[in-house]
Amino acid sequence: MLDRFSWKSYDLNTCLPSGWKNHIIEASGLSDAKVLLPRSVTSREGNPDLQLSVLTLDGIKLKERLPWLFELYRTIFRDLAQLGSSEPVRCASQDVYAAVLNVQRGSNMRYEAHVDSNPIEGLLYVTTHPKGSGGELVVANVPAANSVSEIDTDCSTIYPVEGNLVFFDARRFPHYVRHLNGENDVRVVVAMNFYTPSCPESARPQDLSTHLFGYSVSVDNAGVA
Repeated sequence: MLDRFSWKSYDLNTCLPSGWKNHIIEASGLSDAKVLLPRSVTSREGNPDLQLSVLTLDGIKLKERLPWLFELYRTIFRDLAQLGSSEPVRCASQDVYAAVLNVQRGSNMRYEAHVDSNPIEGLLYVTTHPKGSGGELVVANVPAANSVSEIDTDCSTIYPVEGNLVFFDARRFPHYVRHLNGENDVRVVVAMNFYTPSCPESARPQDLSTHLFGYSVSVDNAGVA
């Protein structure tokens, strides 16, 4: 059977509040810098000693800064995620990784090759990056891919478009974000985790929050509706 990565996309430019992009970009300036070593059980870099510089604003800080965005995560965004699922879709109970900002600045940053642990990932693109400018999400069509070069061998590509909300299941498909080409370019995306009864929040790998945020997070329940 043909087995390839797929996704759904919604244009929300007419649904988001006035000034939404500027508010999120302003909040992105508070992002924390971290060097990732790709040693999580979800990592697919092939080289565990590789060092990747990243900028992230965790969900706790994002909610404090932009409470309206978290309200959309728990309402409209969840409802749109539900359209593509035969199971009830649940939001994360832990704000820290429920919805976060991932930021790239300049041409020296990219996001780690990895697989997801949650069944539905949502990405709200805040900035646009056309073909040829870098910053695209590259997803392997071969689940066994275990490096950027192996992902690139047979891949699907999602180009960020401002105001587009993309949903997908990449638990089996390794993926990464390419470098931006311009030294002054900035890429901002809201990354959101959703769960289902067959893949609940409690199944999130124990090492993942430490890997991404530098500290562990205990999951007290299986997610909220």
